[in-house]
Amino acid sequence: MIWLEYSSSGGSSASISSSSGFISSPIIKKVKLPVSDQYAYFSENICSLIVGVLIEYDGQLRVRTLNGWESPVTYLNETMALFNIPHRVPVGSSVSVSFQAFDDSFNPQMTWDFDNYATLSCDPVPNNLIMTPKQNKWQLVYDIYRMMYWIKAFEVNELTKSLPYDAFTCTVPQNFQCSFSEFFNGAKIKNYLAQVIIITPGPFTPFNVVIKDAYGRVLHSSAFDGIQAPFNPSLVVASSQMYPVAGSTVTKKEMVNSAMYILNILNKNNILNIASNSDYMVQNAIFPTFGTIGNGTYIGFTPGGLGFDSATSPITSHIQIIDSQGAKRVGGDSSFSFIEKNYDTIAVYSYSLVMENAHIGATLINAEVYASLNPNTYISNENTIFYKQVDTSYPWSFSYGTIKYHRLSSSYIASPYKSGSNLEVIVIRANQSPDTFPNSITNYIEDKTNPFVKKVELVGVLNEKVVLRVYASDSGSGIAYIETAGSRRTSSSDLVYGTIFDGVFETILSFESYYLGRSPSVTVCDRAGNCQDIYYNKPFYNMELETIPLFPSYKYVLENNIDPFDFTSFEFKYNDVDVSNGPFNNTLCFRVPNADKNIIPRFVPLFTPLNPERVDLLNGIPGAYDHTKGLYCISFQIPARMFSGELDYYLLFSPNVYGSFFLKSTIGNAAQLRVFSSFADQMPPIITEFTAYPSNIVEITENSNIGWNIRIEDSPNGFKSAEFNITSDFDLEPYIIRITPANAISGNENSGTYQLRIPVTASTCRSQTFRISSASITDTQGHSSILPSTSNVNPLYKFLTSSQLSLAITCPQAAVDNIPPVLTNFASSANTIDVGTHNALRSLTFTFTTSDPESGISSRHNPYIFLNSPTFTTVKQVSKLVSYAIGVATYSCTIQLPYGYGSYQGILVSVYGIVDNQLNINGYSTTDLQSLGFQSTIKVTYSNNPVLDTTSAINSTGTSLEIYGHKFGIDSTKITLQVDYQNGQGWKNTPLSLFSGIVVMTNSITPTSTPFYVRVIVDGITSNSLLVIPSLPALPCSYVVEQTIVSTWINSEIYPFLQASITIKNTGNKALKLFSFKMDNIDQIWGVDTAGNRYTLPSWHSTINAYEQYTFGYIIKGTTVGELKDITLECLV
Repeated sequence: MIWLEYSSSGGSSASISSSSGFISSPIIKKVKLPVSDQYAYFSENICSLIVGVLIEYDGQLRVRTLNGWESPVTYLNETMALFNIPHRVPVGSSVSVSFQAFDDSFNPQMTWDFDNYATLSCDPVPNNLIMTPKQNKWQLVYDIYRMMYWIKAFEVNELTKSLPYDAFTCTVPQNFQCSFSEFFNGAKIKNYLAQVIIITPGPFTPFNVVIKDAYGRVLHSSAFDGIQAPFNPSLVVASSQMYPVAGSTVTKKEMVNSAMYILNILNKNNILNIASNSDYMVQNAIFPTFGTIGNGTYIGFTPGGLGFDSATSPITSHIQIIDSQGAKRVGGDSSFSFIEKNYDTIAVYSYSLVMENAHIGATLINAEVYASLNPNTYISNENTIFYKQVDTSYPWSFSYGTIKYHRLSSSYIASPYKSGSNLEVIVIRANQSPDTFPNSITNYIEDKTNPFVKKVELVGVLNEKVVLRVYASDSGSGIAYIETAGSRRTSSSDLVYGTIFDGVFETILSFESYYLGRSPSVTVCDRAGNCQDIYYNKPFYNMELETIPLFPSYKYVLENNIDPFDFTSFEFKYNDVDVSNGPFNNTLCFRVPNADKNIIPRFVPLFTPLNPERVDLLNGIPGAYDHTKGLYCISFQIPARMFSGELDYYLLFSPNVYGSFFLKSTIGNAAQLRVFSSFADQMPPIITEFTAYPSNIVEITENSNIGWNIRIEDSPNGFKSAEFNITSDFDLEPYIIRITPANAISGNENSGTYQLRIPVTASTCRSQTFRISSASITDTQGHSSILPSTSNVNPLYKFLTSSQLSLAITCPQAAVDNIPPVLTNFASSANTIDVGTHNALRSLTFTFTTSDPESGISSRHNPYIFLNSPTFTTVKQVSKLVSYAIGVATYSCTIQLPYGYGSYQGILVSVYGIVDNQLNINGYSTTDLQSLGFQSTIKVTYSNNPVLDTTSAINSTGTSLEIYGHKFGIDSTKITLQVDYQNGQGWKNTPLSLFSGIVVMTNSITPTSTPFYVRVIVDGITSNSLLVIPSLPALPCSYVVEQTIVSTWINSEIYPFLQASITIKNTGNKALKLFSFKMDNIDQIWGVDTAGNRYTLPSWHSTINAYEQYTFGYIIKGTTVGELKDITLECLV
């Protein structure tokens, strides 16, 4: 082996002779030292630091440090390689580091030493830290994942950097566990959180939580007060019942995915939980649902979290009380089992087909498998960067056969590029060994070079939104996509300048998607599968060894020295509210010094603990900065009859998200929101009577209706609405049945009987077994029971093992038809489309005809059109029946393509879900359509014209407007914003206050109440124009009505129906009372009082306060939303 000694301080080239010829040595061209933002790990007395090194070398290099850590490499061009070299640096102010470079293409291997090429510093953990608790009490937390733990927040002073994980030790007894971490540090690295959990229940001995620094100094010691002594009167579990019932066996995920305990508890004054053999800690806290603290109904789940997915069968569990006397069992163990759903053997035989498509100039791969139904089947096209794994969820890929046994057929575009020895194969899996098929494609273009990221920029848009701008090039195969944590995949549709071979890409990141990070990670991949990653272990990325900048909101926090917990004011208008007789309106106001007044605070109340799936940070209740009060304020409404106690919530305030338990542990009682109800009802509606109609086994000898008779109970809140989806082993297109109290056969919203019915035709039916595959039943306060359920109340929990769950029919009179329907004609409105135009010009309409001369086409099953393109999300749209006559059906399907869809690739078309009256199914992949001579692909062009999509809202006194679109370029001097105020003066040039390639902003709109138009001109090319309609300023009494279509359907295959929600928003500064209106053709309506065809706000919510809103729903006969007529209201001035 030949060694070349090299000093990083030299910087000159060197060469040596060997048997292989003349070899040039690698040269360090640039070194970028890290900014150390963390103290040394105390246990090892070292810091982990990454140095960026740019090396010039005509060959392939590997680099590793002297302690064996290898550095990832990014080749920027043929001779420049970028290394992010990790070093373990001992404590010291001036520590020299070294590395070795290797070239494995030589034999023997060539090696170069770079000794002492950089000097780094590593600071030890300070030995003078001061720790102060923000509150004295240990705060108990029940989080939405059913975890139970205690927290205490601390302030740690004398810090200039973050602390490592081993800076503190936290001592607790053996059956407890304590951890310590920094949180919400912002600009001031001082906020830390201690967390205590119970690992195993057992005898309890009072103890102190002792926190020491790394040098053994006690920084804090306090009694753990999270577990209380028994109260008088003592807690009593008066009754309990587990569902599924003890000793039973259920099928995983078919009905339930966790067991539910229903407990009647007297004097709930201590911790009670459900313990099971699958728990790794004491968890599964119970939740109040009904009654009072003195005598209430509670619900608990086991196992918690992921349900059966995190457990093994059988599950054994019991109830236990945890207090200062230890963990005390209540009753004995209950045990039940769960099994996996059994499916037949999946694949009989399968294969792949390669076909050329000249229209889009691509090679297509079609995967086929003849299979029995198994939801775990997927088809994976491992064809370099065009890799796609697709679940075969009905109707996608279902082709020729029945649901029980069918052909799966789906097409993909084969990548024309490959990197190295990538295998291009089709893999078909379904809980068994895969079938793998090499593709007979040989004419690949080889590309082994990574894409080159030239620069990454972040542009802030009013704090909450950030434009991520990536300059990237790839001269070989072109950029395929860019990914960043919390964001959608960015592709060629996000080009704002240039091409995929050398261009600029932009996408918008919202605050909710990036609040957990200081800066984004970015991965850029080309179409051959080569990628460049930029993340915390590879921070340096280009010739200048730059790093990705901080998010603007986080940078703002740093620059303005904002402490995320420095609330100088934090107050609810009412900390204690009584919701015994109806909802309660409340307001939260707070102040954070130096915070940007444009930040939109959001409040996420946890009103429905039995519906954890509803916790959505994206849909928090918005607030605003009140300039009169000098506070950020959010108004919200608490539903009626919440259980007495503290209400948990989240507060979003960029760039942080605060749980109420964090706030209570830092600012104390001011963060508490306490509700009282003389009798609570958070229990969702349940089914108390359930029988199949006319029985659970039916012989169809004449046209009939079958289904279930049910009773729904919910009191006192009352049942509001429900949706049931009924499927069978031969039919996965659900019958959707929606009901409200208006559909009751007898009773009312508190207890009513209902009929769930579906029609069956004797001459064409098929023997099959029906079941309710999913359902949701909701009460007037928003509490829902869910089927199938995981940590939800199941509406059918009383009937989990009932024989009435399934309804089997036999059809002795039906003619036998085992021949699937066929596609006889298929056409598109265009075979080429420009996806770089505005919305109106990006529509495709497909018309097609199907035929089934045997049993006839099913009018209930409208086929689906699927559009696919590599690196883009599949577009799916159900067709509409145009005509039907003697077994022949004609359909139409119009799809508006997303901007840029299929650019640089083309679009594959397929049609699935063609069904006849005996439930034979058919579908056609792209290659199937091509083989029949039908149009199967859409050629795509992609113009560079600027396009406008939407604008932000503006009122008649506003001057600021955001305009969103595409292809605005990267040069602000080449774009002109124009506004036409419709005043006869034409288009007026308007200055920009913010510029990017997908959004521009102006603060120079002339206040107007008249609608106006906006457009942009980029490099002399004029965009489409958008109409902007200003809203009127808030009057003492003003409102807007917003309607949203929830769903549409056709009853009895004849009558169209539409379900919609109406939101009345009070936009004035005075309360509205007795809002009343008329509406025609109403079938059902809820949430309002009714008198004929006049509807009025309900008596329990007769007033809408200023800037608040009220939502209710209705079902109407027709295809469009109803019109509110003859509106009357009272203005409370």
